[in-house]
Amino acid sequence: MRFQSPLSNLSDVLSQVKDAAKHYQETLTRNEAATRAALIDPVLRALGWDTANTNMVEVEKTLGQVKADYALFDYNKEPKVVVEAKSLGTNLNQPNLIMSLVSYAFQGRLNEVFLTDGIVWSHFDTFQPRNVSPAKTINIETDDPVACAAYLVQHLDAAQFWPEGETIDILAQKINELENTIATLQKDVASLRATCPVNPAGDGQIPTSRPSQIPPGMVFVDLHTITDATGKGVASLRLPDGTVLNTKSWTAVLRECCKFVLSSNPSLSIPFPDRAGRTVALIGTNEPPTGYSFISEQYNGQTVYIYTNYNPNNCVANAVYILEQVPAAQKVVSAAVVMA
Repeated sequence: MRFQSPLSNLSDVLSQVKDAAKHYQETLTRNEAATRAALIDPVLRALGWDTANTNMVEVEKTLGQVKADYALFDYNKEPKVVVEAKSLGTNLNQPNLIMSLVSYAFQGRLNEVFLTDGIVWSHFDTFQPRNVSPAKTINIETDDPVACAAYLVQHLDAAQFWPEGETIDILAQKINELENTIATLQKDVASLRATCPVNPAGDGQIPTSRPSQIPPGMVFVDLHTITDATGKGVASLRLPDGTVLNTKSWTAVLRECCKFVLSSNPSLSIPFPDRAGRTVALIGTNEPPTGYSFISEQYNGQTVYIYTNYNPNNCVANAVYILEQVPAAQKVVSAAVVMA
């Protein structure tokens, strides 16, 4: 089996789209829905957009007073690109079509808009008064497929809006749940050791004073002072009650902060929204969609789900946000981390 790069794969898809346009021309020139299914959806999927995942792609999305054929979202569920679809062979230079694109751009506050009949793709990235010409128009039928693929990857690749690690597969979700289970066990063991520690002198007697939970030499950084966690590691988390946990990721920091709030605040309002304003709650009663990382916990006799599918900065922001719900009696120290 030969190795195939993403660019080569997209080039092959574009060639297949070109053949499909010729083969089904009579139907596609009369039917926009058929054009989407046969020509446009395959290109979007090859560019990494899961057209069946409404967190990534929403069809017939209302933006203000207009409705977009495709709205492409980033991992924060913010619309970033609009694709307006027309049936094969439609004249894409019609003034009314161009003005609808202007409406999409302003209503959705977007800089990336595409207009396509499945073969011709016009890309608009700037709308200026008296200048509504596309920045680039490519034609899959007549232009070099590799050049077309390169341009689409540059401007329409889902990886630009969904950084690595923002979507996960089933195996990754199982690993996330296993890490949560291990972290819970480690916390329970640490609590037992702190309650009944072994006497270092070895005389079998239990010390009368409880040792500090903060290991010596650790330099903590208050969580709320961290403004950019991108590319930075984390080794430990200090919770508001002084407990110190080993945390090897920012996802683990968010996870443990949420668990601490659930264990310390019996009157938390569920679903609890996240700081980013996503449609999926930070802590909710509905299991997040397949492909998104989360853990489940028991809270007041019901199963709740902690959504953890965030980049490092949103993990920090949401950790600080949820810790605002900690009762004052549980706040002994400020929440902080040891950077790796």
